[in-house]
Formats: sequence, C-alpha cells, structure tokens
Amino acid sequence: MTTESVSMYRRTCRRVGLDRNPMRRKEDRVQTLVSVVLALLFLIILPVLIMSVGTRVYRTESAAVQAETAQLRQIEATVTATGKAPLYAPIMPATVQWKDADGTLHTDDYQSPTVVEPGATVTLWLNGAGRIVEPPSQSQALSKALLLTTGAVFGATVLLAGCYVGLRHTLDRRRLRMWEMEWATADLRWGSHS
Repeated sequence: MTTESVSMYRRTCRRVGLDRNPMRRKEDRVQTLVSVVLALLFLIILPVLIMSVGTRVYRTESAAVQAETAQLRQIEATVTATGKAPLYAPIMPATVQWKDADGTLHTDDYQSPTVVEPGATVTLWLNGAGRIVEPPSQSQALSKALLLTTGAVFGATVLLAGCYVGLRHTLDRRRLRMWEMEWATADLRWGSHS
C-alpha cells in the first residue's frame, strides 16, 4: 500500500465513523454499526426480493395467461362497417362478421386498435360463449411482476429507512440528554463567573 492509499483509507474510515477517535461516543459507534448492517441487509434483501417475488409472480401470471389462452380461440373476421374514431382514444369502432366452424354467420361490434376499412380482415379472440375478448398479453405478466417487485423493494426500503430514522432519533435524544448533563456538571464544577 502506498502512503496516499493509506491516508485515503484513514480519511474514509474517519468520515464514516470507523476510527478510534476518543471524541466519538458510544452512540456514534452504534449508529455507524447499525447503518452499515442496514445497508448490508438492503444489499442482501434486494436481489432476494427481486428473484423470489419477481419470478414467482411472473410464473404465476404467465401460467394464468396460458390457461386463459387455452380457453380462447382465434378467428379471422371481416370488417363490414366502421364508425368514426374519437379524437381522444386510439380505437376505431367497427362491425365485424365471421363464420363459425358449423357455418353460422356471426356479427358483433369490435373496437379496433388500428385504422380499418370495410372489407379488411382482422384477427379476433373469442371466449367460450362466442363473445369478442381482448387478446391475451404476455406483457401483462411481466408488468405485474415488475410492479409487485418494485412495491416489495420499496416496502423493504421504507422499513429499513424507518429503522434507521427511529434509531437515529432515539440516539439523538440520548446525545442531547448527555450533552445537557455534561453542561450541568461543568457548570457545577466551574461555577458561575458572572
């Protein structure tokens, strides 16, 4: 180790409170130790939360999407008429028509996410009752896993930060009490020089 790296090491230890300064009180050392432990806990808990919560939610939601997809059927329908698309929504109302497996002709209203013209063919998803439903989305499983994992990480962060703030508040109150006792002792020892 060079002299510069040793002095940088000592300077860093002094700044974070890991030196043997006699002016540092027991409360200061306890606060430093607890903050290091809480930081290590956060660094350990963070990947565990991400892996356990994130993967579990993603697997569960993906299985739910696959189960829902298994109950739906995909068909091709022809647009028979279109309505006027509202300015505030990215949808276009349309009337679609399709033939069932047994040749029965069905007509229903459909909200197209793209601009369609009469005569165009669109892909639709039908539920067991033969009603048009939203297509299954794999991104929904990912976004739900991301949302719940972020919530779990935020909750862990708030919990650990709350522990640190509570400890610091308690130690600050103790420091102030000790400071007042030391001033009172010094006042008695030195006396009043007014």
